Amino acid sequence: MKTLTLTALAAALAFSLAACKPAESPEQVAEDVREEAVQAADEVADQQAELADAIDDANEEVAGEMNDGDGALDDTADEVADGIENVAQERYDVAVAKADGIKQMEQERCDGLELGERGACNDAADAAYEAAKAAAQAELDAAQAEAEAID
Repeated sequence: MKTLTLTALAAALAFSLAACKPAESPEQVAEDVREEAVQAADEVADQQAELADAIDDANEEVAGEMNDGDGALDDTADEVADGIENVAQERYDVAVAKADGIKQMEQERCDGLELGERGACNDAADAAYEAAKAAAQAELDAAQAEAEAID
């Protein structure tokens, strides 16, 4: 029991010290933001490549279905609907990757602020991220509804 109490006390102290850390220097903030920007750019580029692949795949599937000669429009409609859903999901992933990168960079900028300002800055970064995710989700939902109407 004594060990558990000491462990809990040590954890509480560590968290309180982390919350009270002083503002980072402008140089450190700039370096941290640059690092986050590089990571974000890499992640967005990866997601955009996946989006391009999804678009190519959708086009190939629809073209293949249209050229198979069986005249079945239902199969073509299914491929179109699947393509819409797959591309929409990849677009969502790109939007979330962008939003996440921006959030990470903003949080690094927040670390350069004094403690009293840091909380509001992080809250604003979180709110912008959630708004961007909600907008991306709305676009995804609309595309899925469109695909469902075709299917």
